[in-house]
Amino acid sequence: MAIFGRNTARRRLKRATQQALSVPTFDAPADCTPWVIGGLWPAELETVTPATAPVAEYLKNDLQRIADSANQRLRALHHSGLPEAGRRAEEARIINVGRAFAVLRVESTVRHLRSGALGFVTESLSLSAAPDTKMLRRPVIEDTQVIEAVVDVTDPIIEDDEHTGPQAVQSPPEVEPDAEPVEIRPVPTPVVTAEPEPDDRRLARLLAFVARQEPGLRWAIGEYTDGTTVLVTDLAYGWIPPGVDLPAGVGLVAPARRGGRVAELLGEVVRSAVYHPGDPFAPIPHEPTVASSQGRAVPPVDDLGWKLVEATHWRDGLPRMVHTLAKAGAARTGVVEAEVEVLRVHCDTARYQLMAQYPDVDPAMLSNCLLLAATEAIAVGDQLSANYHFAWFEALSTPPTSRWGATT
Repeated sequence: MAIFGRNTARRRLKRATQQALSVPTFDAPADCTPWVIGGLWPAELETVTPATAPVAEYLKNDLQRIADSANQRLRALHHSGLPEAGRRAEEARIINVGRAFAVLRVESTVRHLRSGALGFVTESLSLSAAPDTKMLRRPVIEDTQVIEAVVDVTDPIIEDDEHTGPQAVQSPPEVEPDAEPVEIRPVPTPVVTAEPEPDDRRLARLLAFVARQEPGLRWAIGEYTDGTTVLVTDLAYGWIPPGVDLPAGVGLVAPARRGGRVAELLGEVVRSAVYHPGDPFAPIPHEPTVASSQGRAVPPVDDLGWKLVEATHWRDGLPRMVHTLAKAGAARTGVVEAEVEVLRVHCDTARYQLMAQYPDVDPAMLSNCLLLAATEAIAVGDQLSANYHFAWFEALSTPPTSRWGATT
């Protein structure tokens, strides 16, 4: 009995040891930093100088934030309980999206460095002053001497034999042949009538035009009963981020909080088309799509310049220069082009960070992105886009209406 008891105890101990070894003793955090930002550091910043030190530090912090965001998503995915195949596919997608945002961020910095190396005019560029006509005068070309051509009109003379002497060569008289009159009949030109584009194909063409610019977002386009075409994305209640060209004749939804799927953001439409990340773009042979900025036209914001200056004053997460450029753009006193380039870098960085969180959106980061987009637009004189982005900032900054009175 003693031997049997010892053998049973050994089996139980062996089984417990095997079970303990099959379970990891700790949860190793996933780290995809080498795959997201590895090898992306630009050659222009290999040797950091005092002039490029702030840009290098800013780029390093932004790349690290992009990598940290991807790592956070991988950790959440690790505890989601998905099957092995689905989890690996989602991990690859997260890493690819983070890598794409990191590449865009580095490209933005390289453009800024190269434009700075070319040198900018330090004079302020007035937003309302007319160009100097003296600089646009056509250069005066000196008159050149015209040399008259000397043509010998005498008949050529050839020497004959010594008995006849020189003789002039005379051309034989021209004889006009009797030409019969030919009756010319006009050839009828065939009239080619262009076939109208089907409505579904038109919506698909317009949707592909914007989805190709930001394929990582969900897009929807629809047509109302009055023939109006409206475009939305579910990034932030239907707001279209800067840098996306809109097709001509397409409008956008009014700034407001709205929920639901991307197709539900359109409202009641006659027909619609939806794009999801990963959907293929089918070639649609038709006339090219023309871009226009009129789609961002919304009701004007009263005292836009003053409100933008107040909103950017000492705001957390915004550089100090945003407030300075907002004041200069609102007062139309002139903005240095080099400062506008730096502002574009900040705006691109905020947009990349916002899309890195997609489909989740941080309200504070979204508000800063709206203010950056409005400031960049007003600094370059684009009043239409500045009004559009700030109208969205006001709509999302207003607290939602309380339903307490309706439920009581």
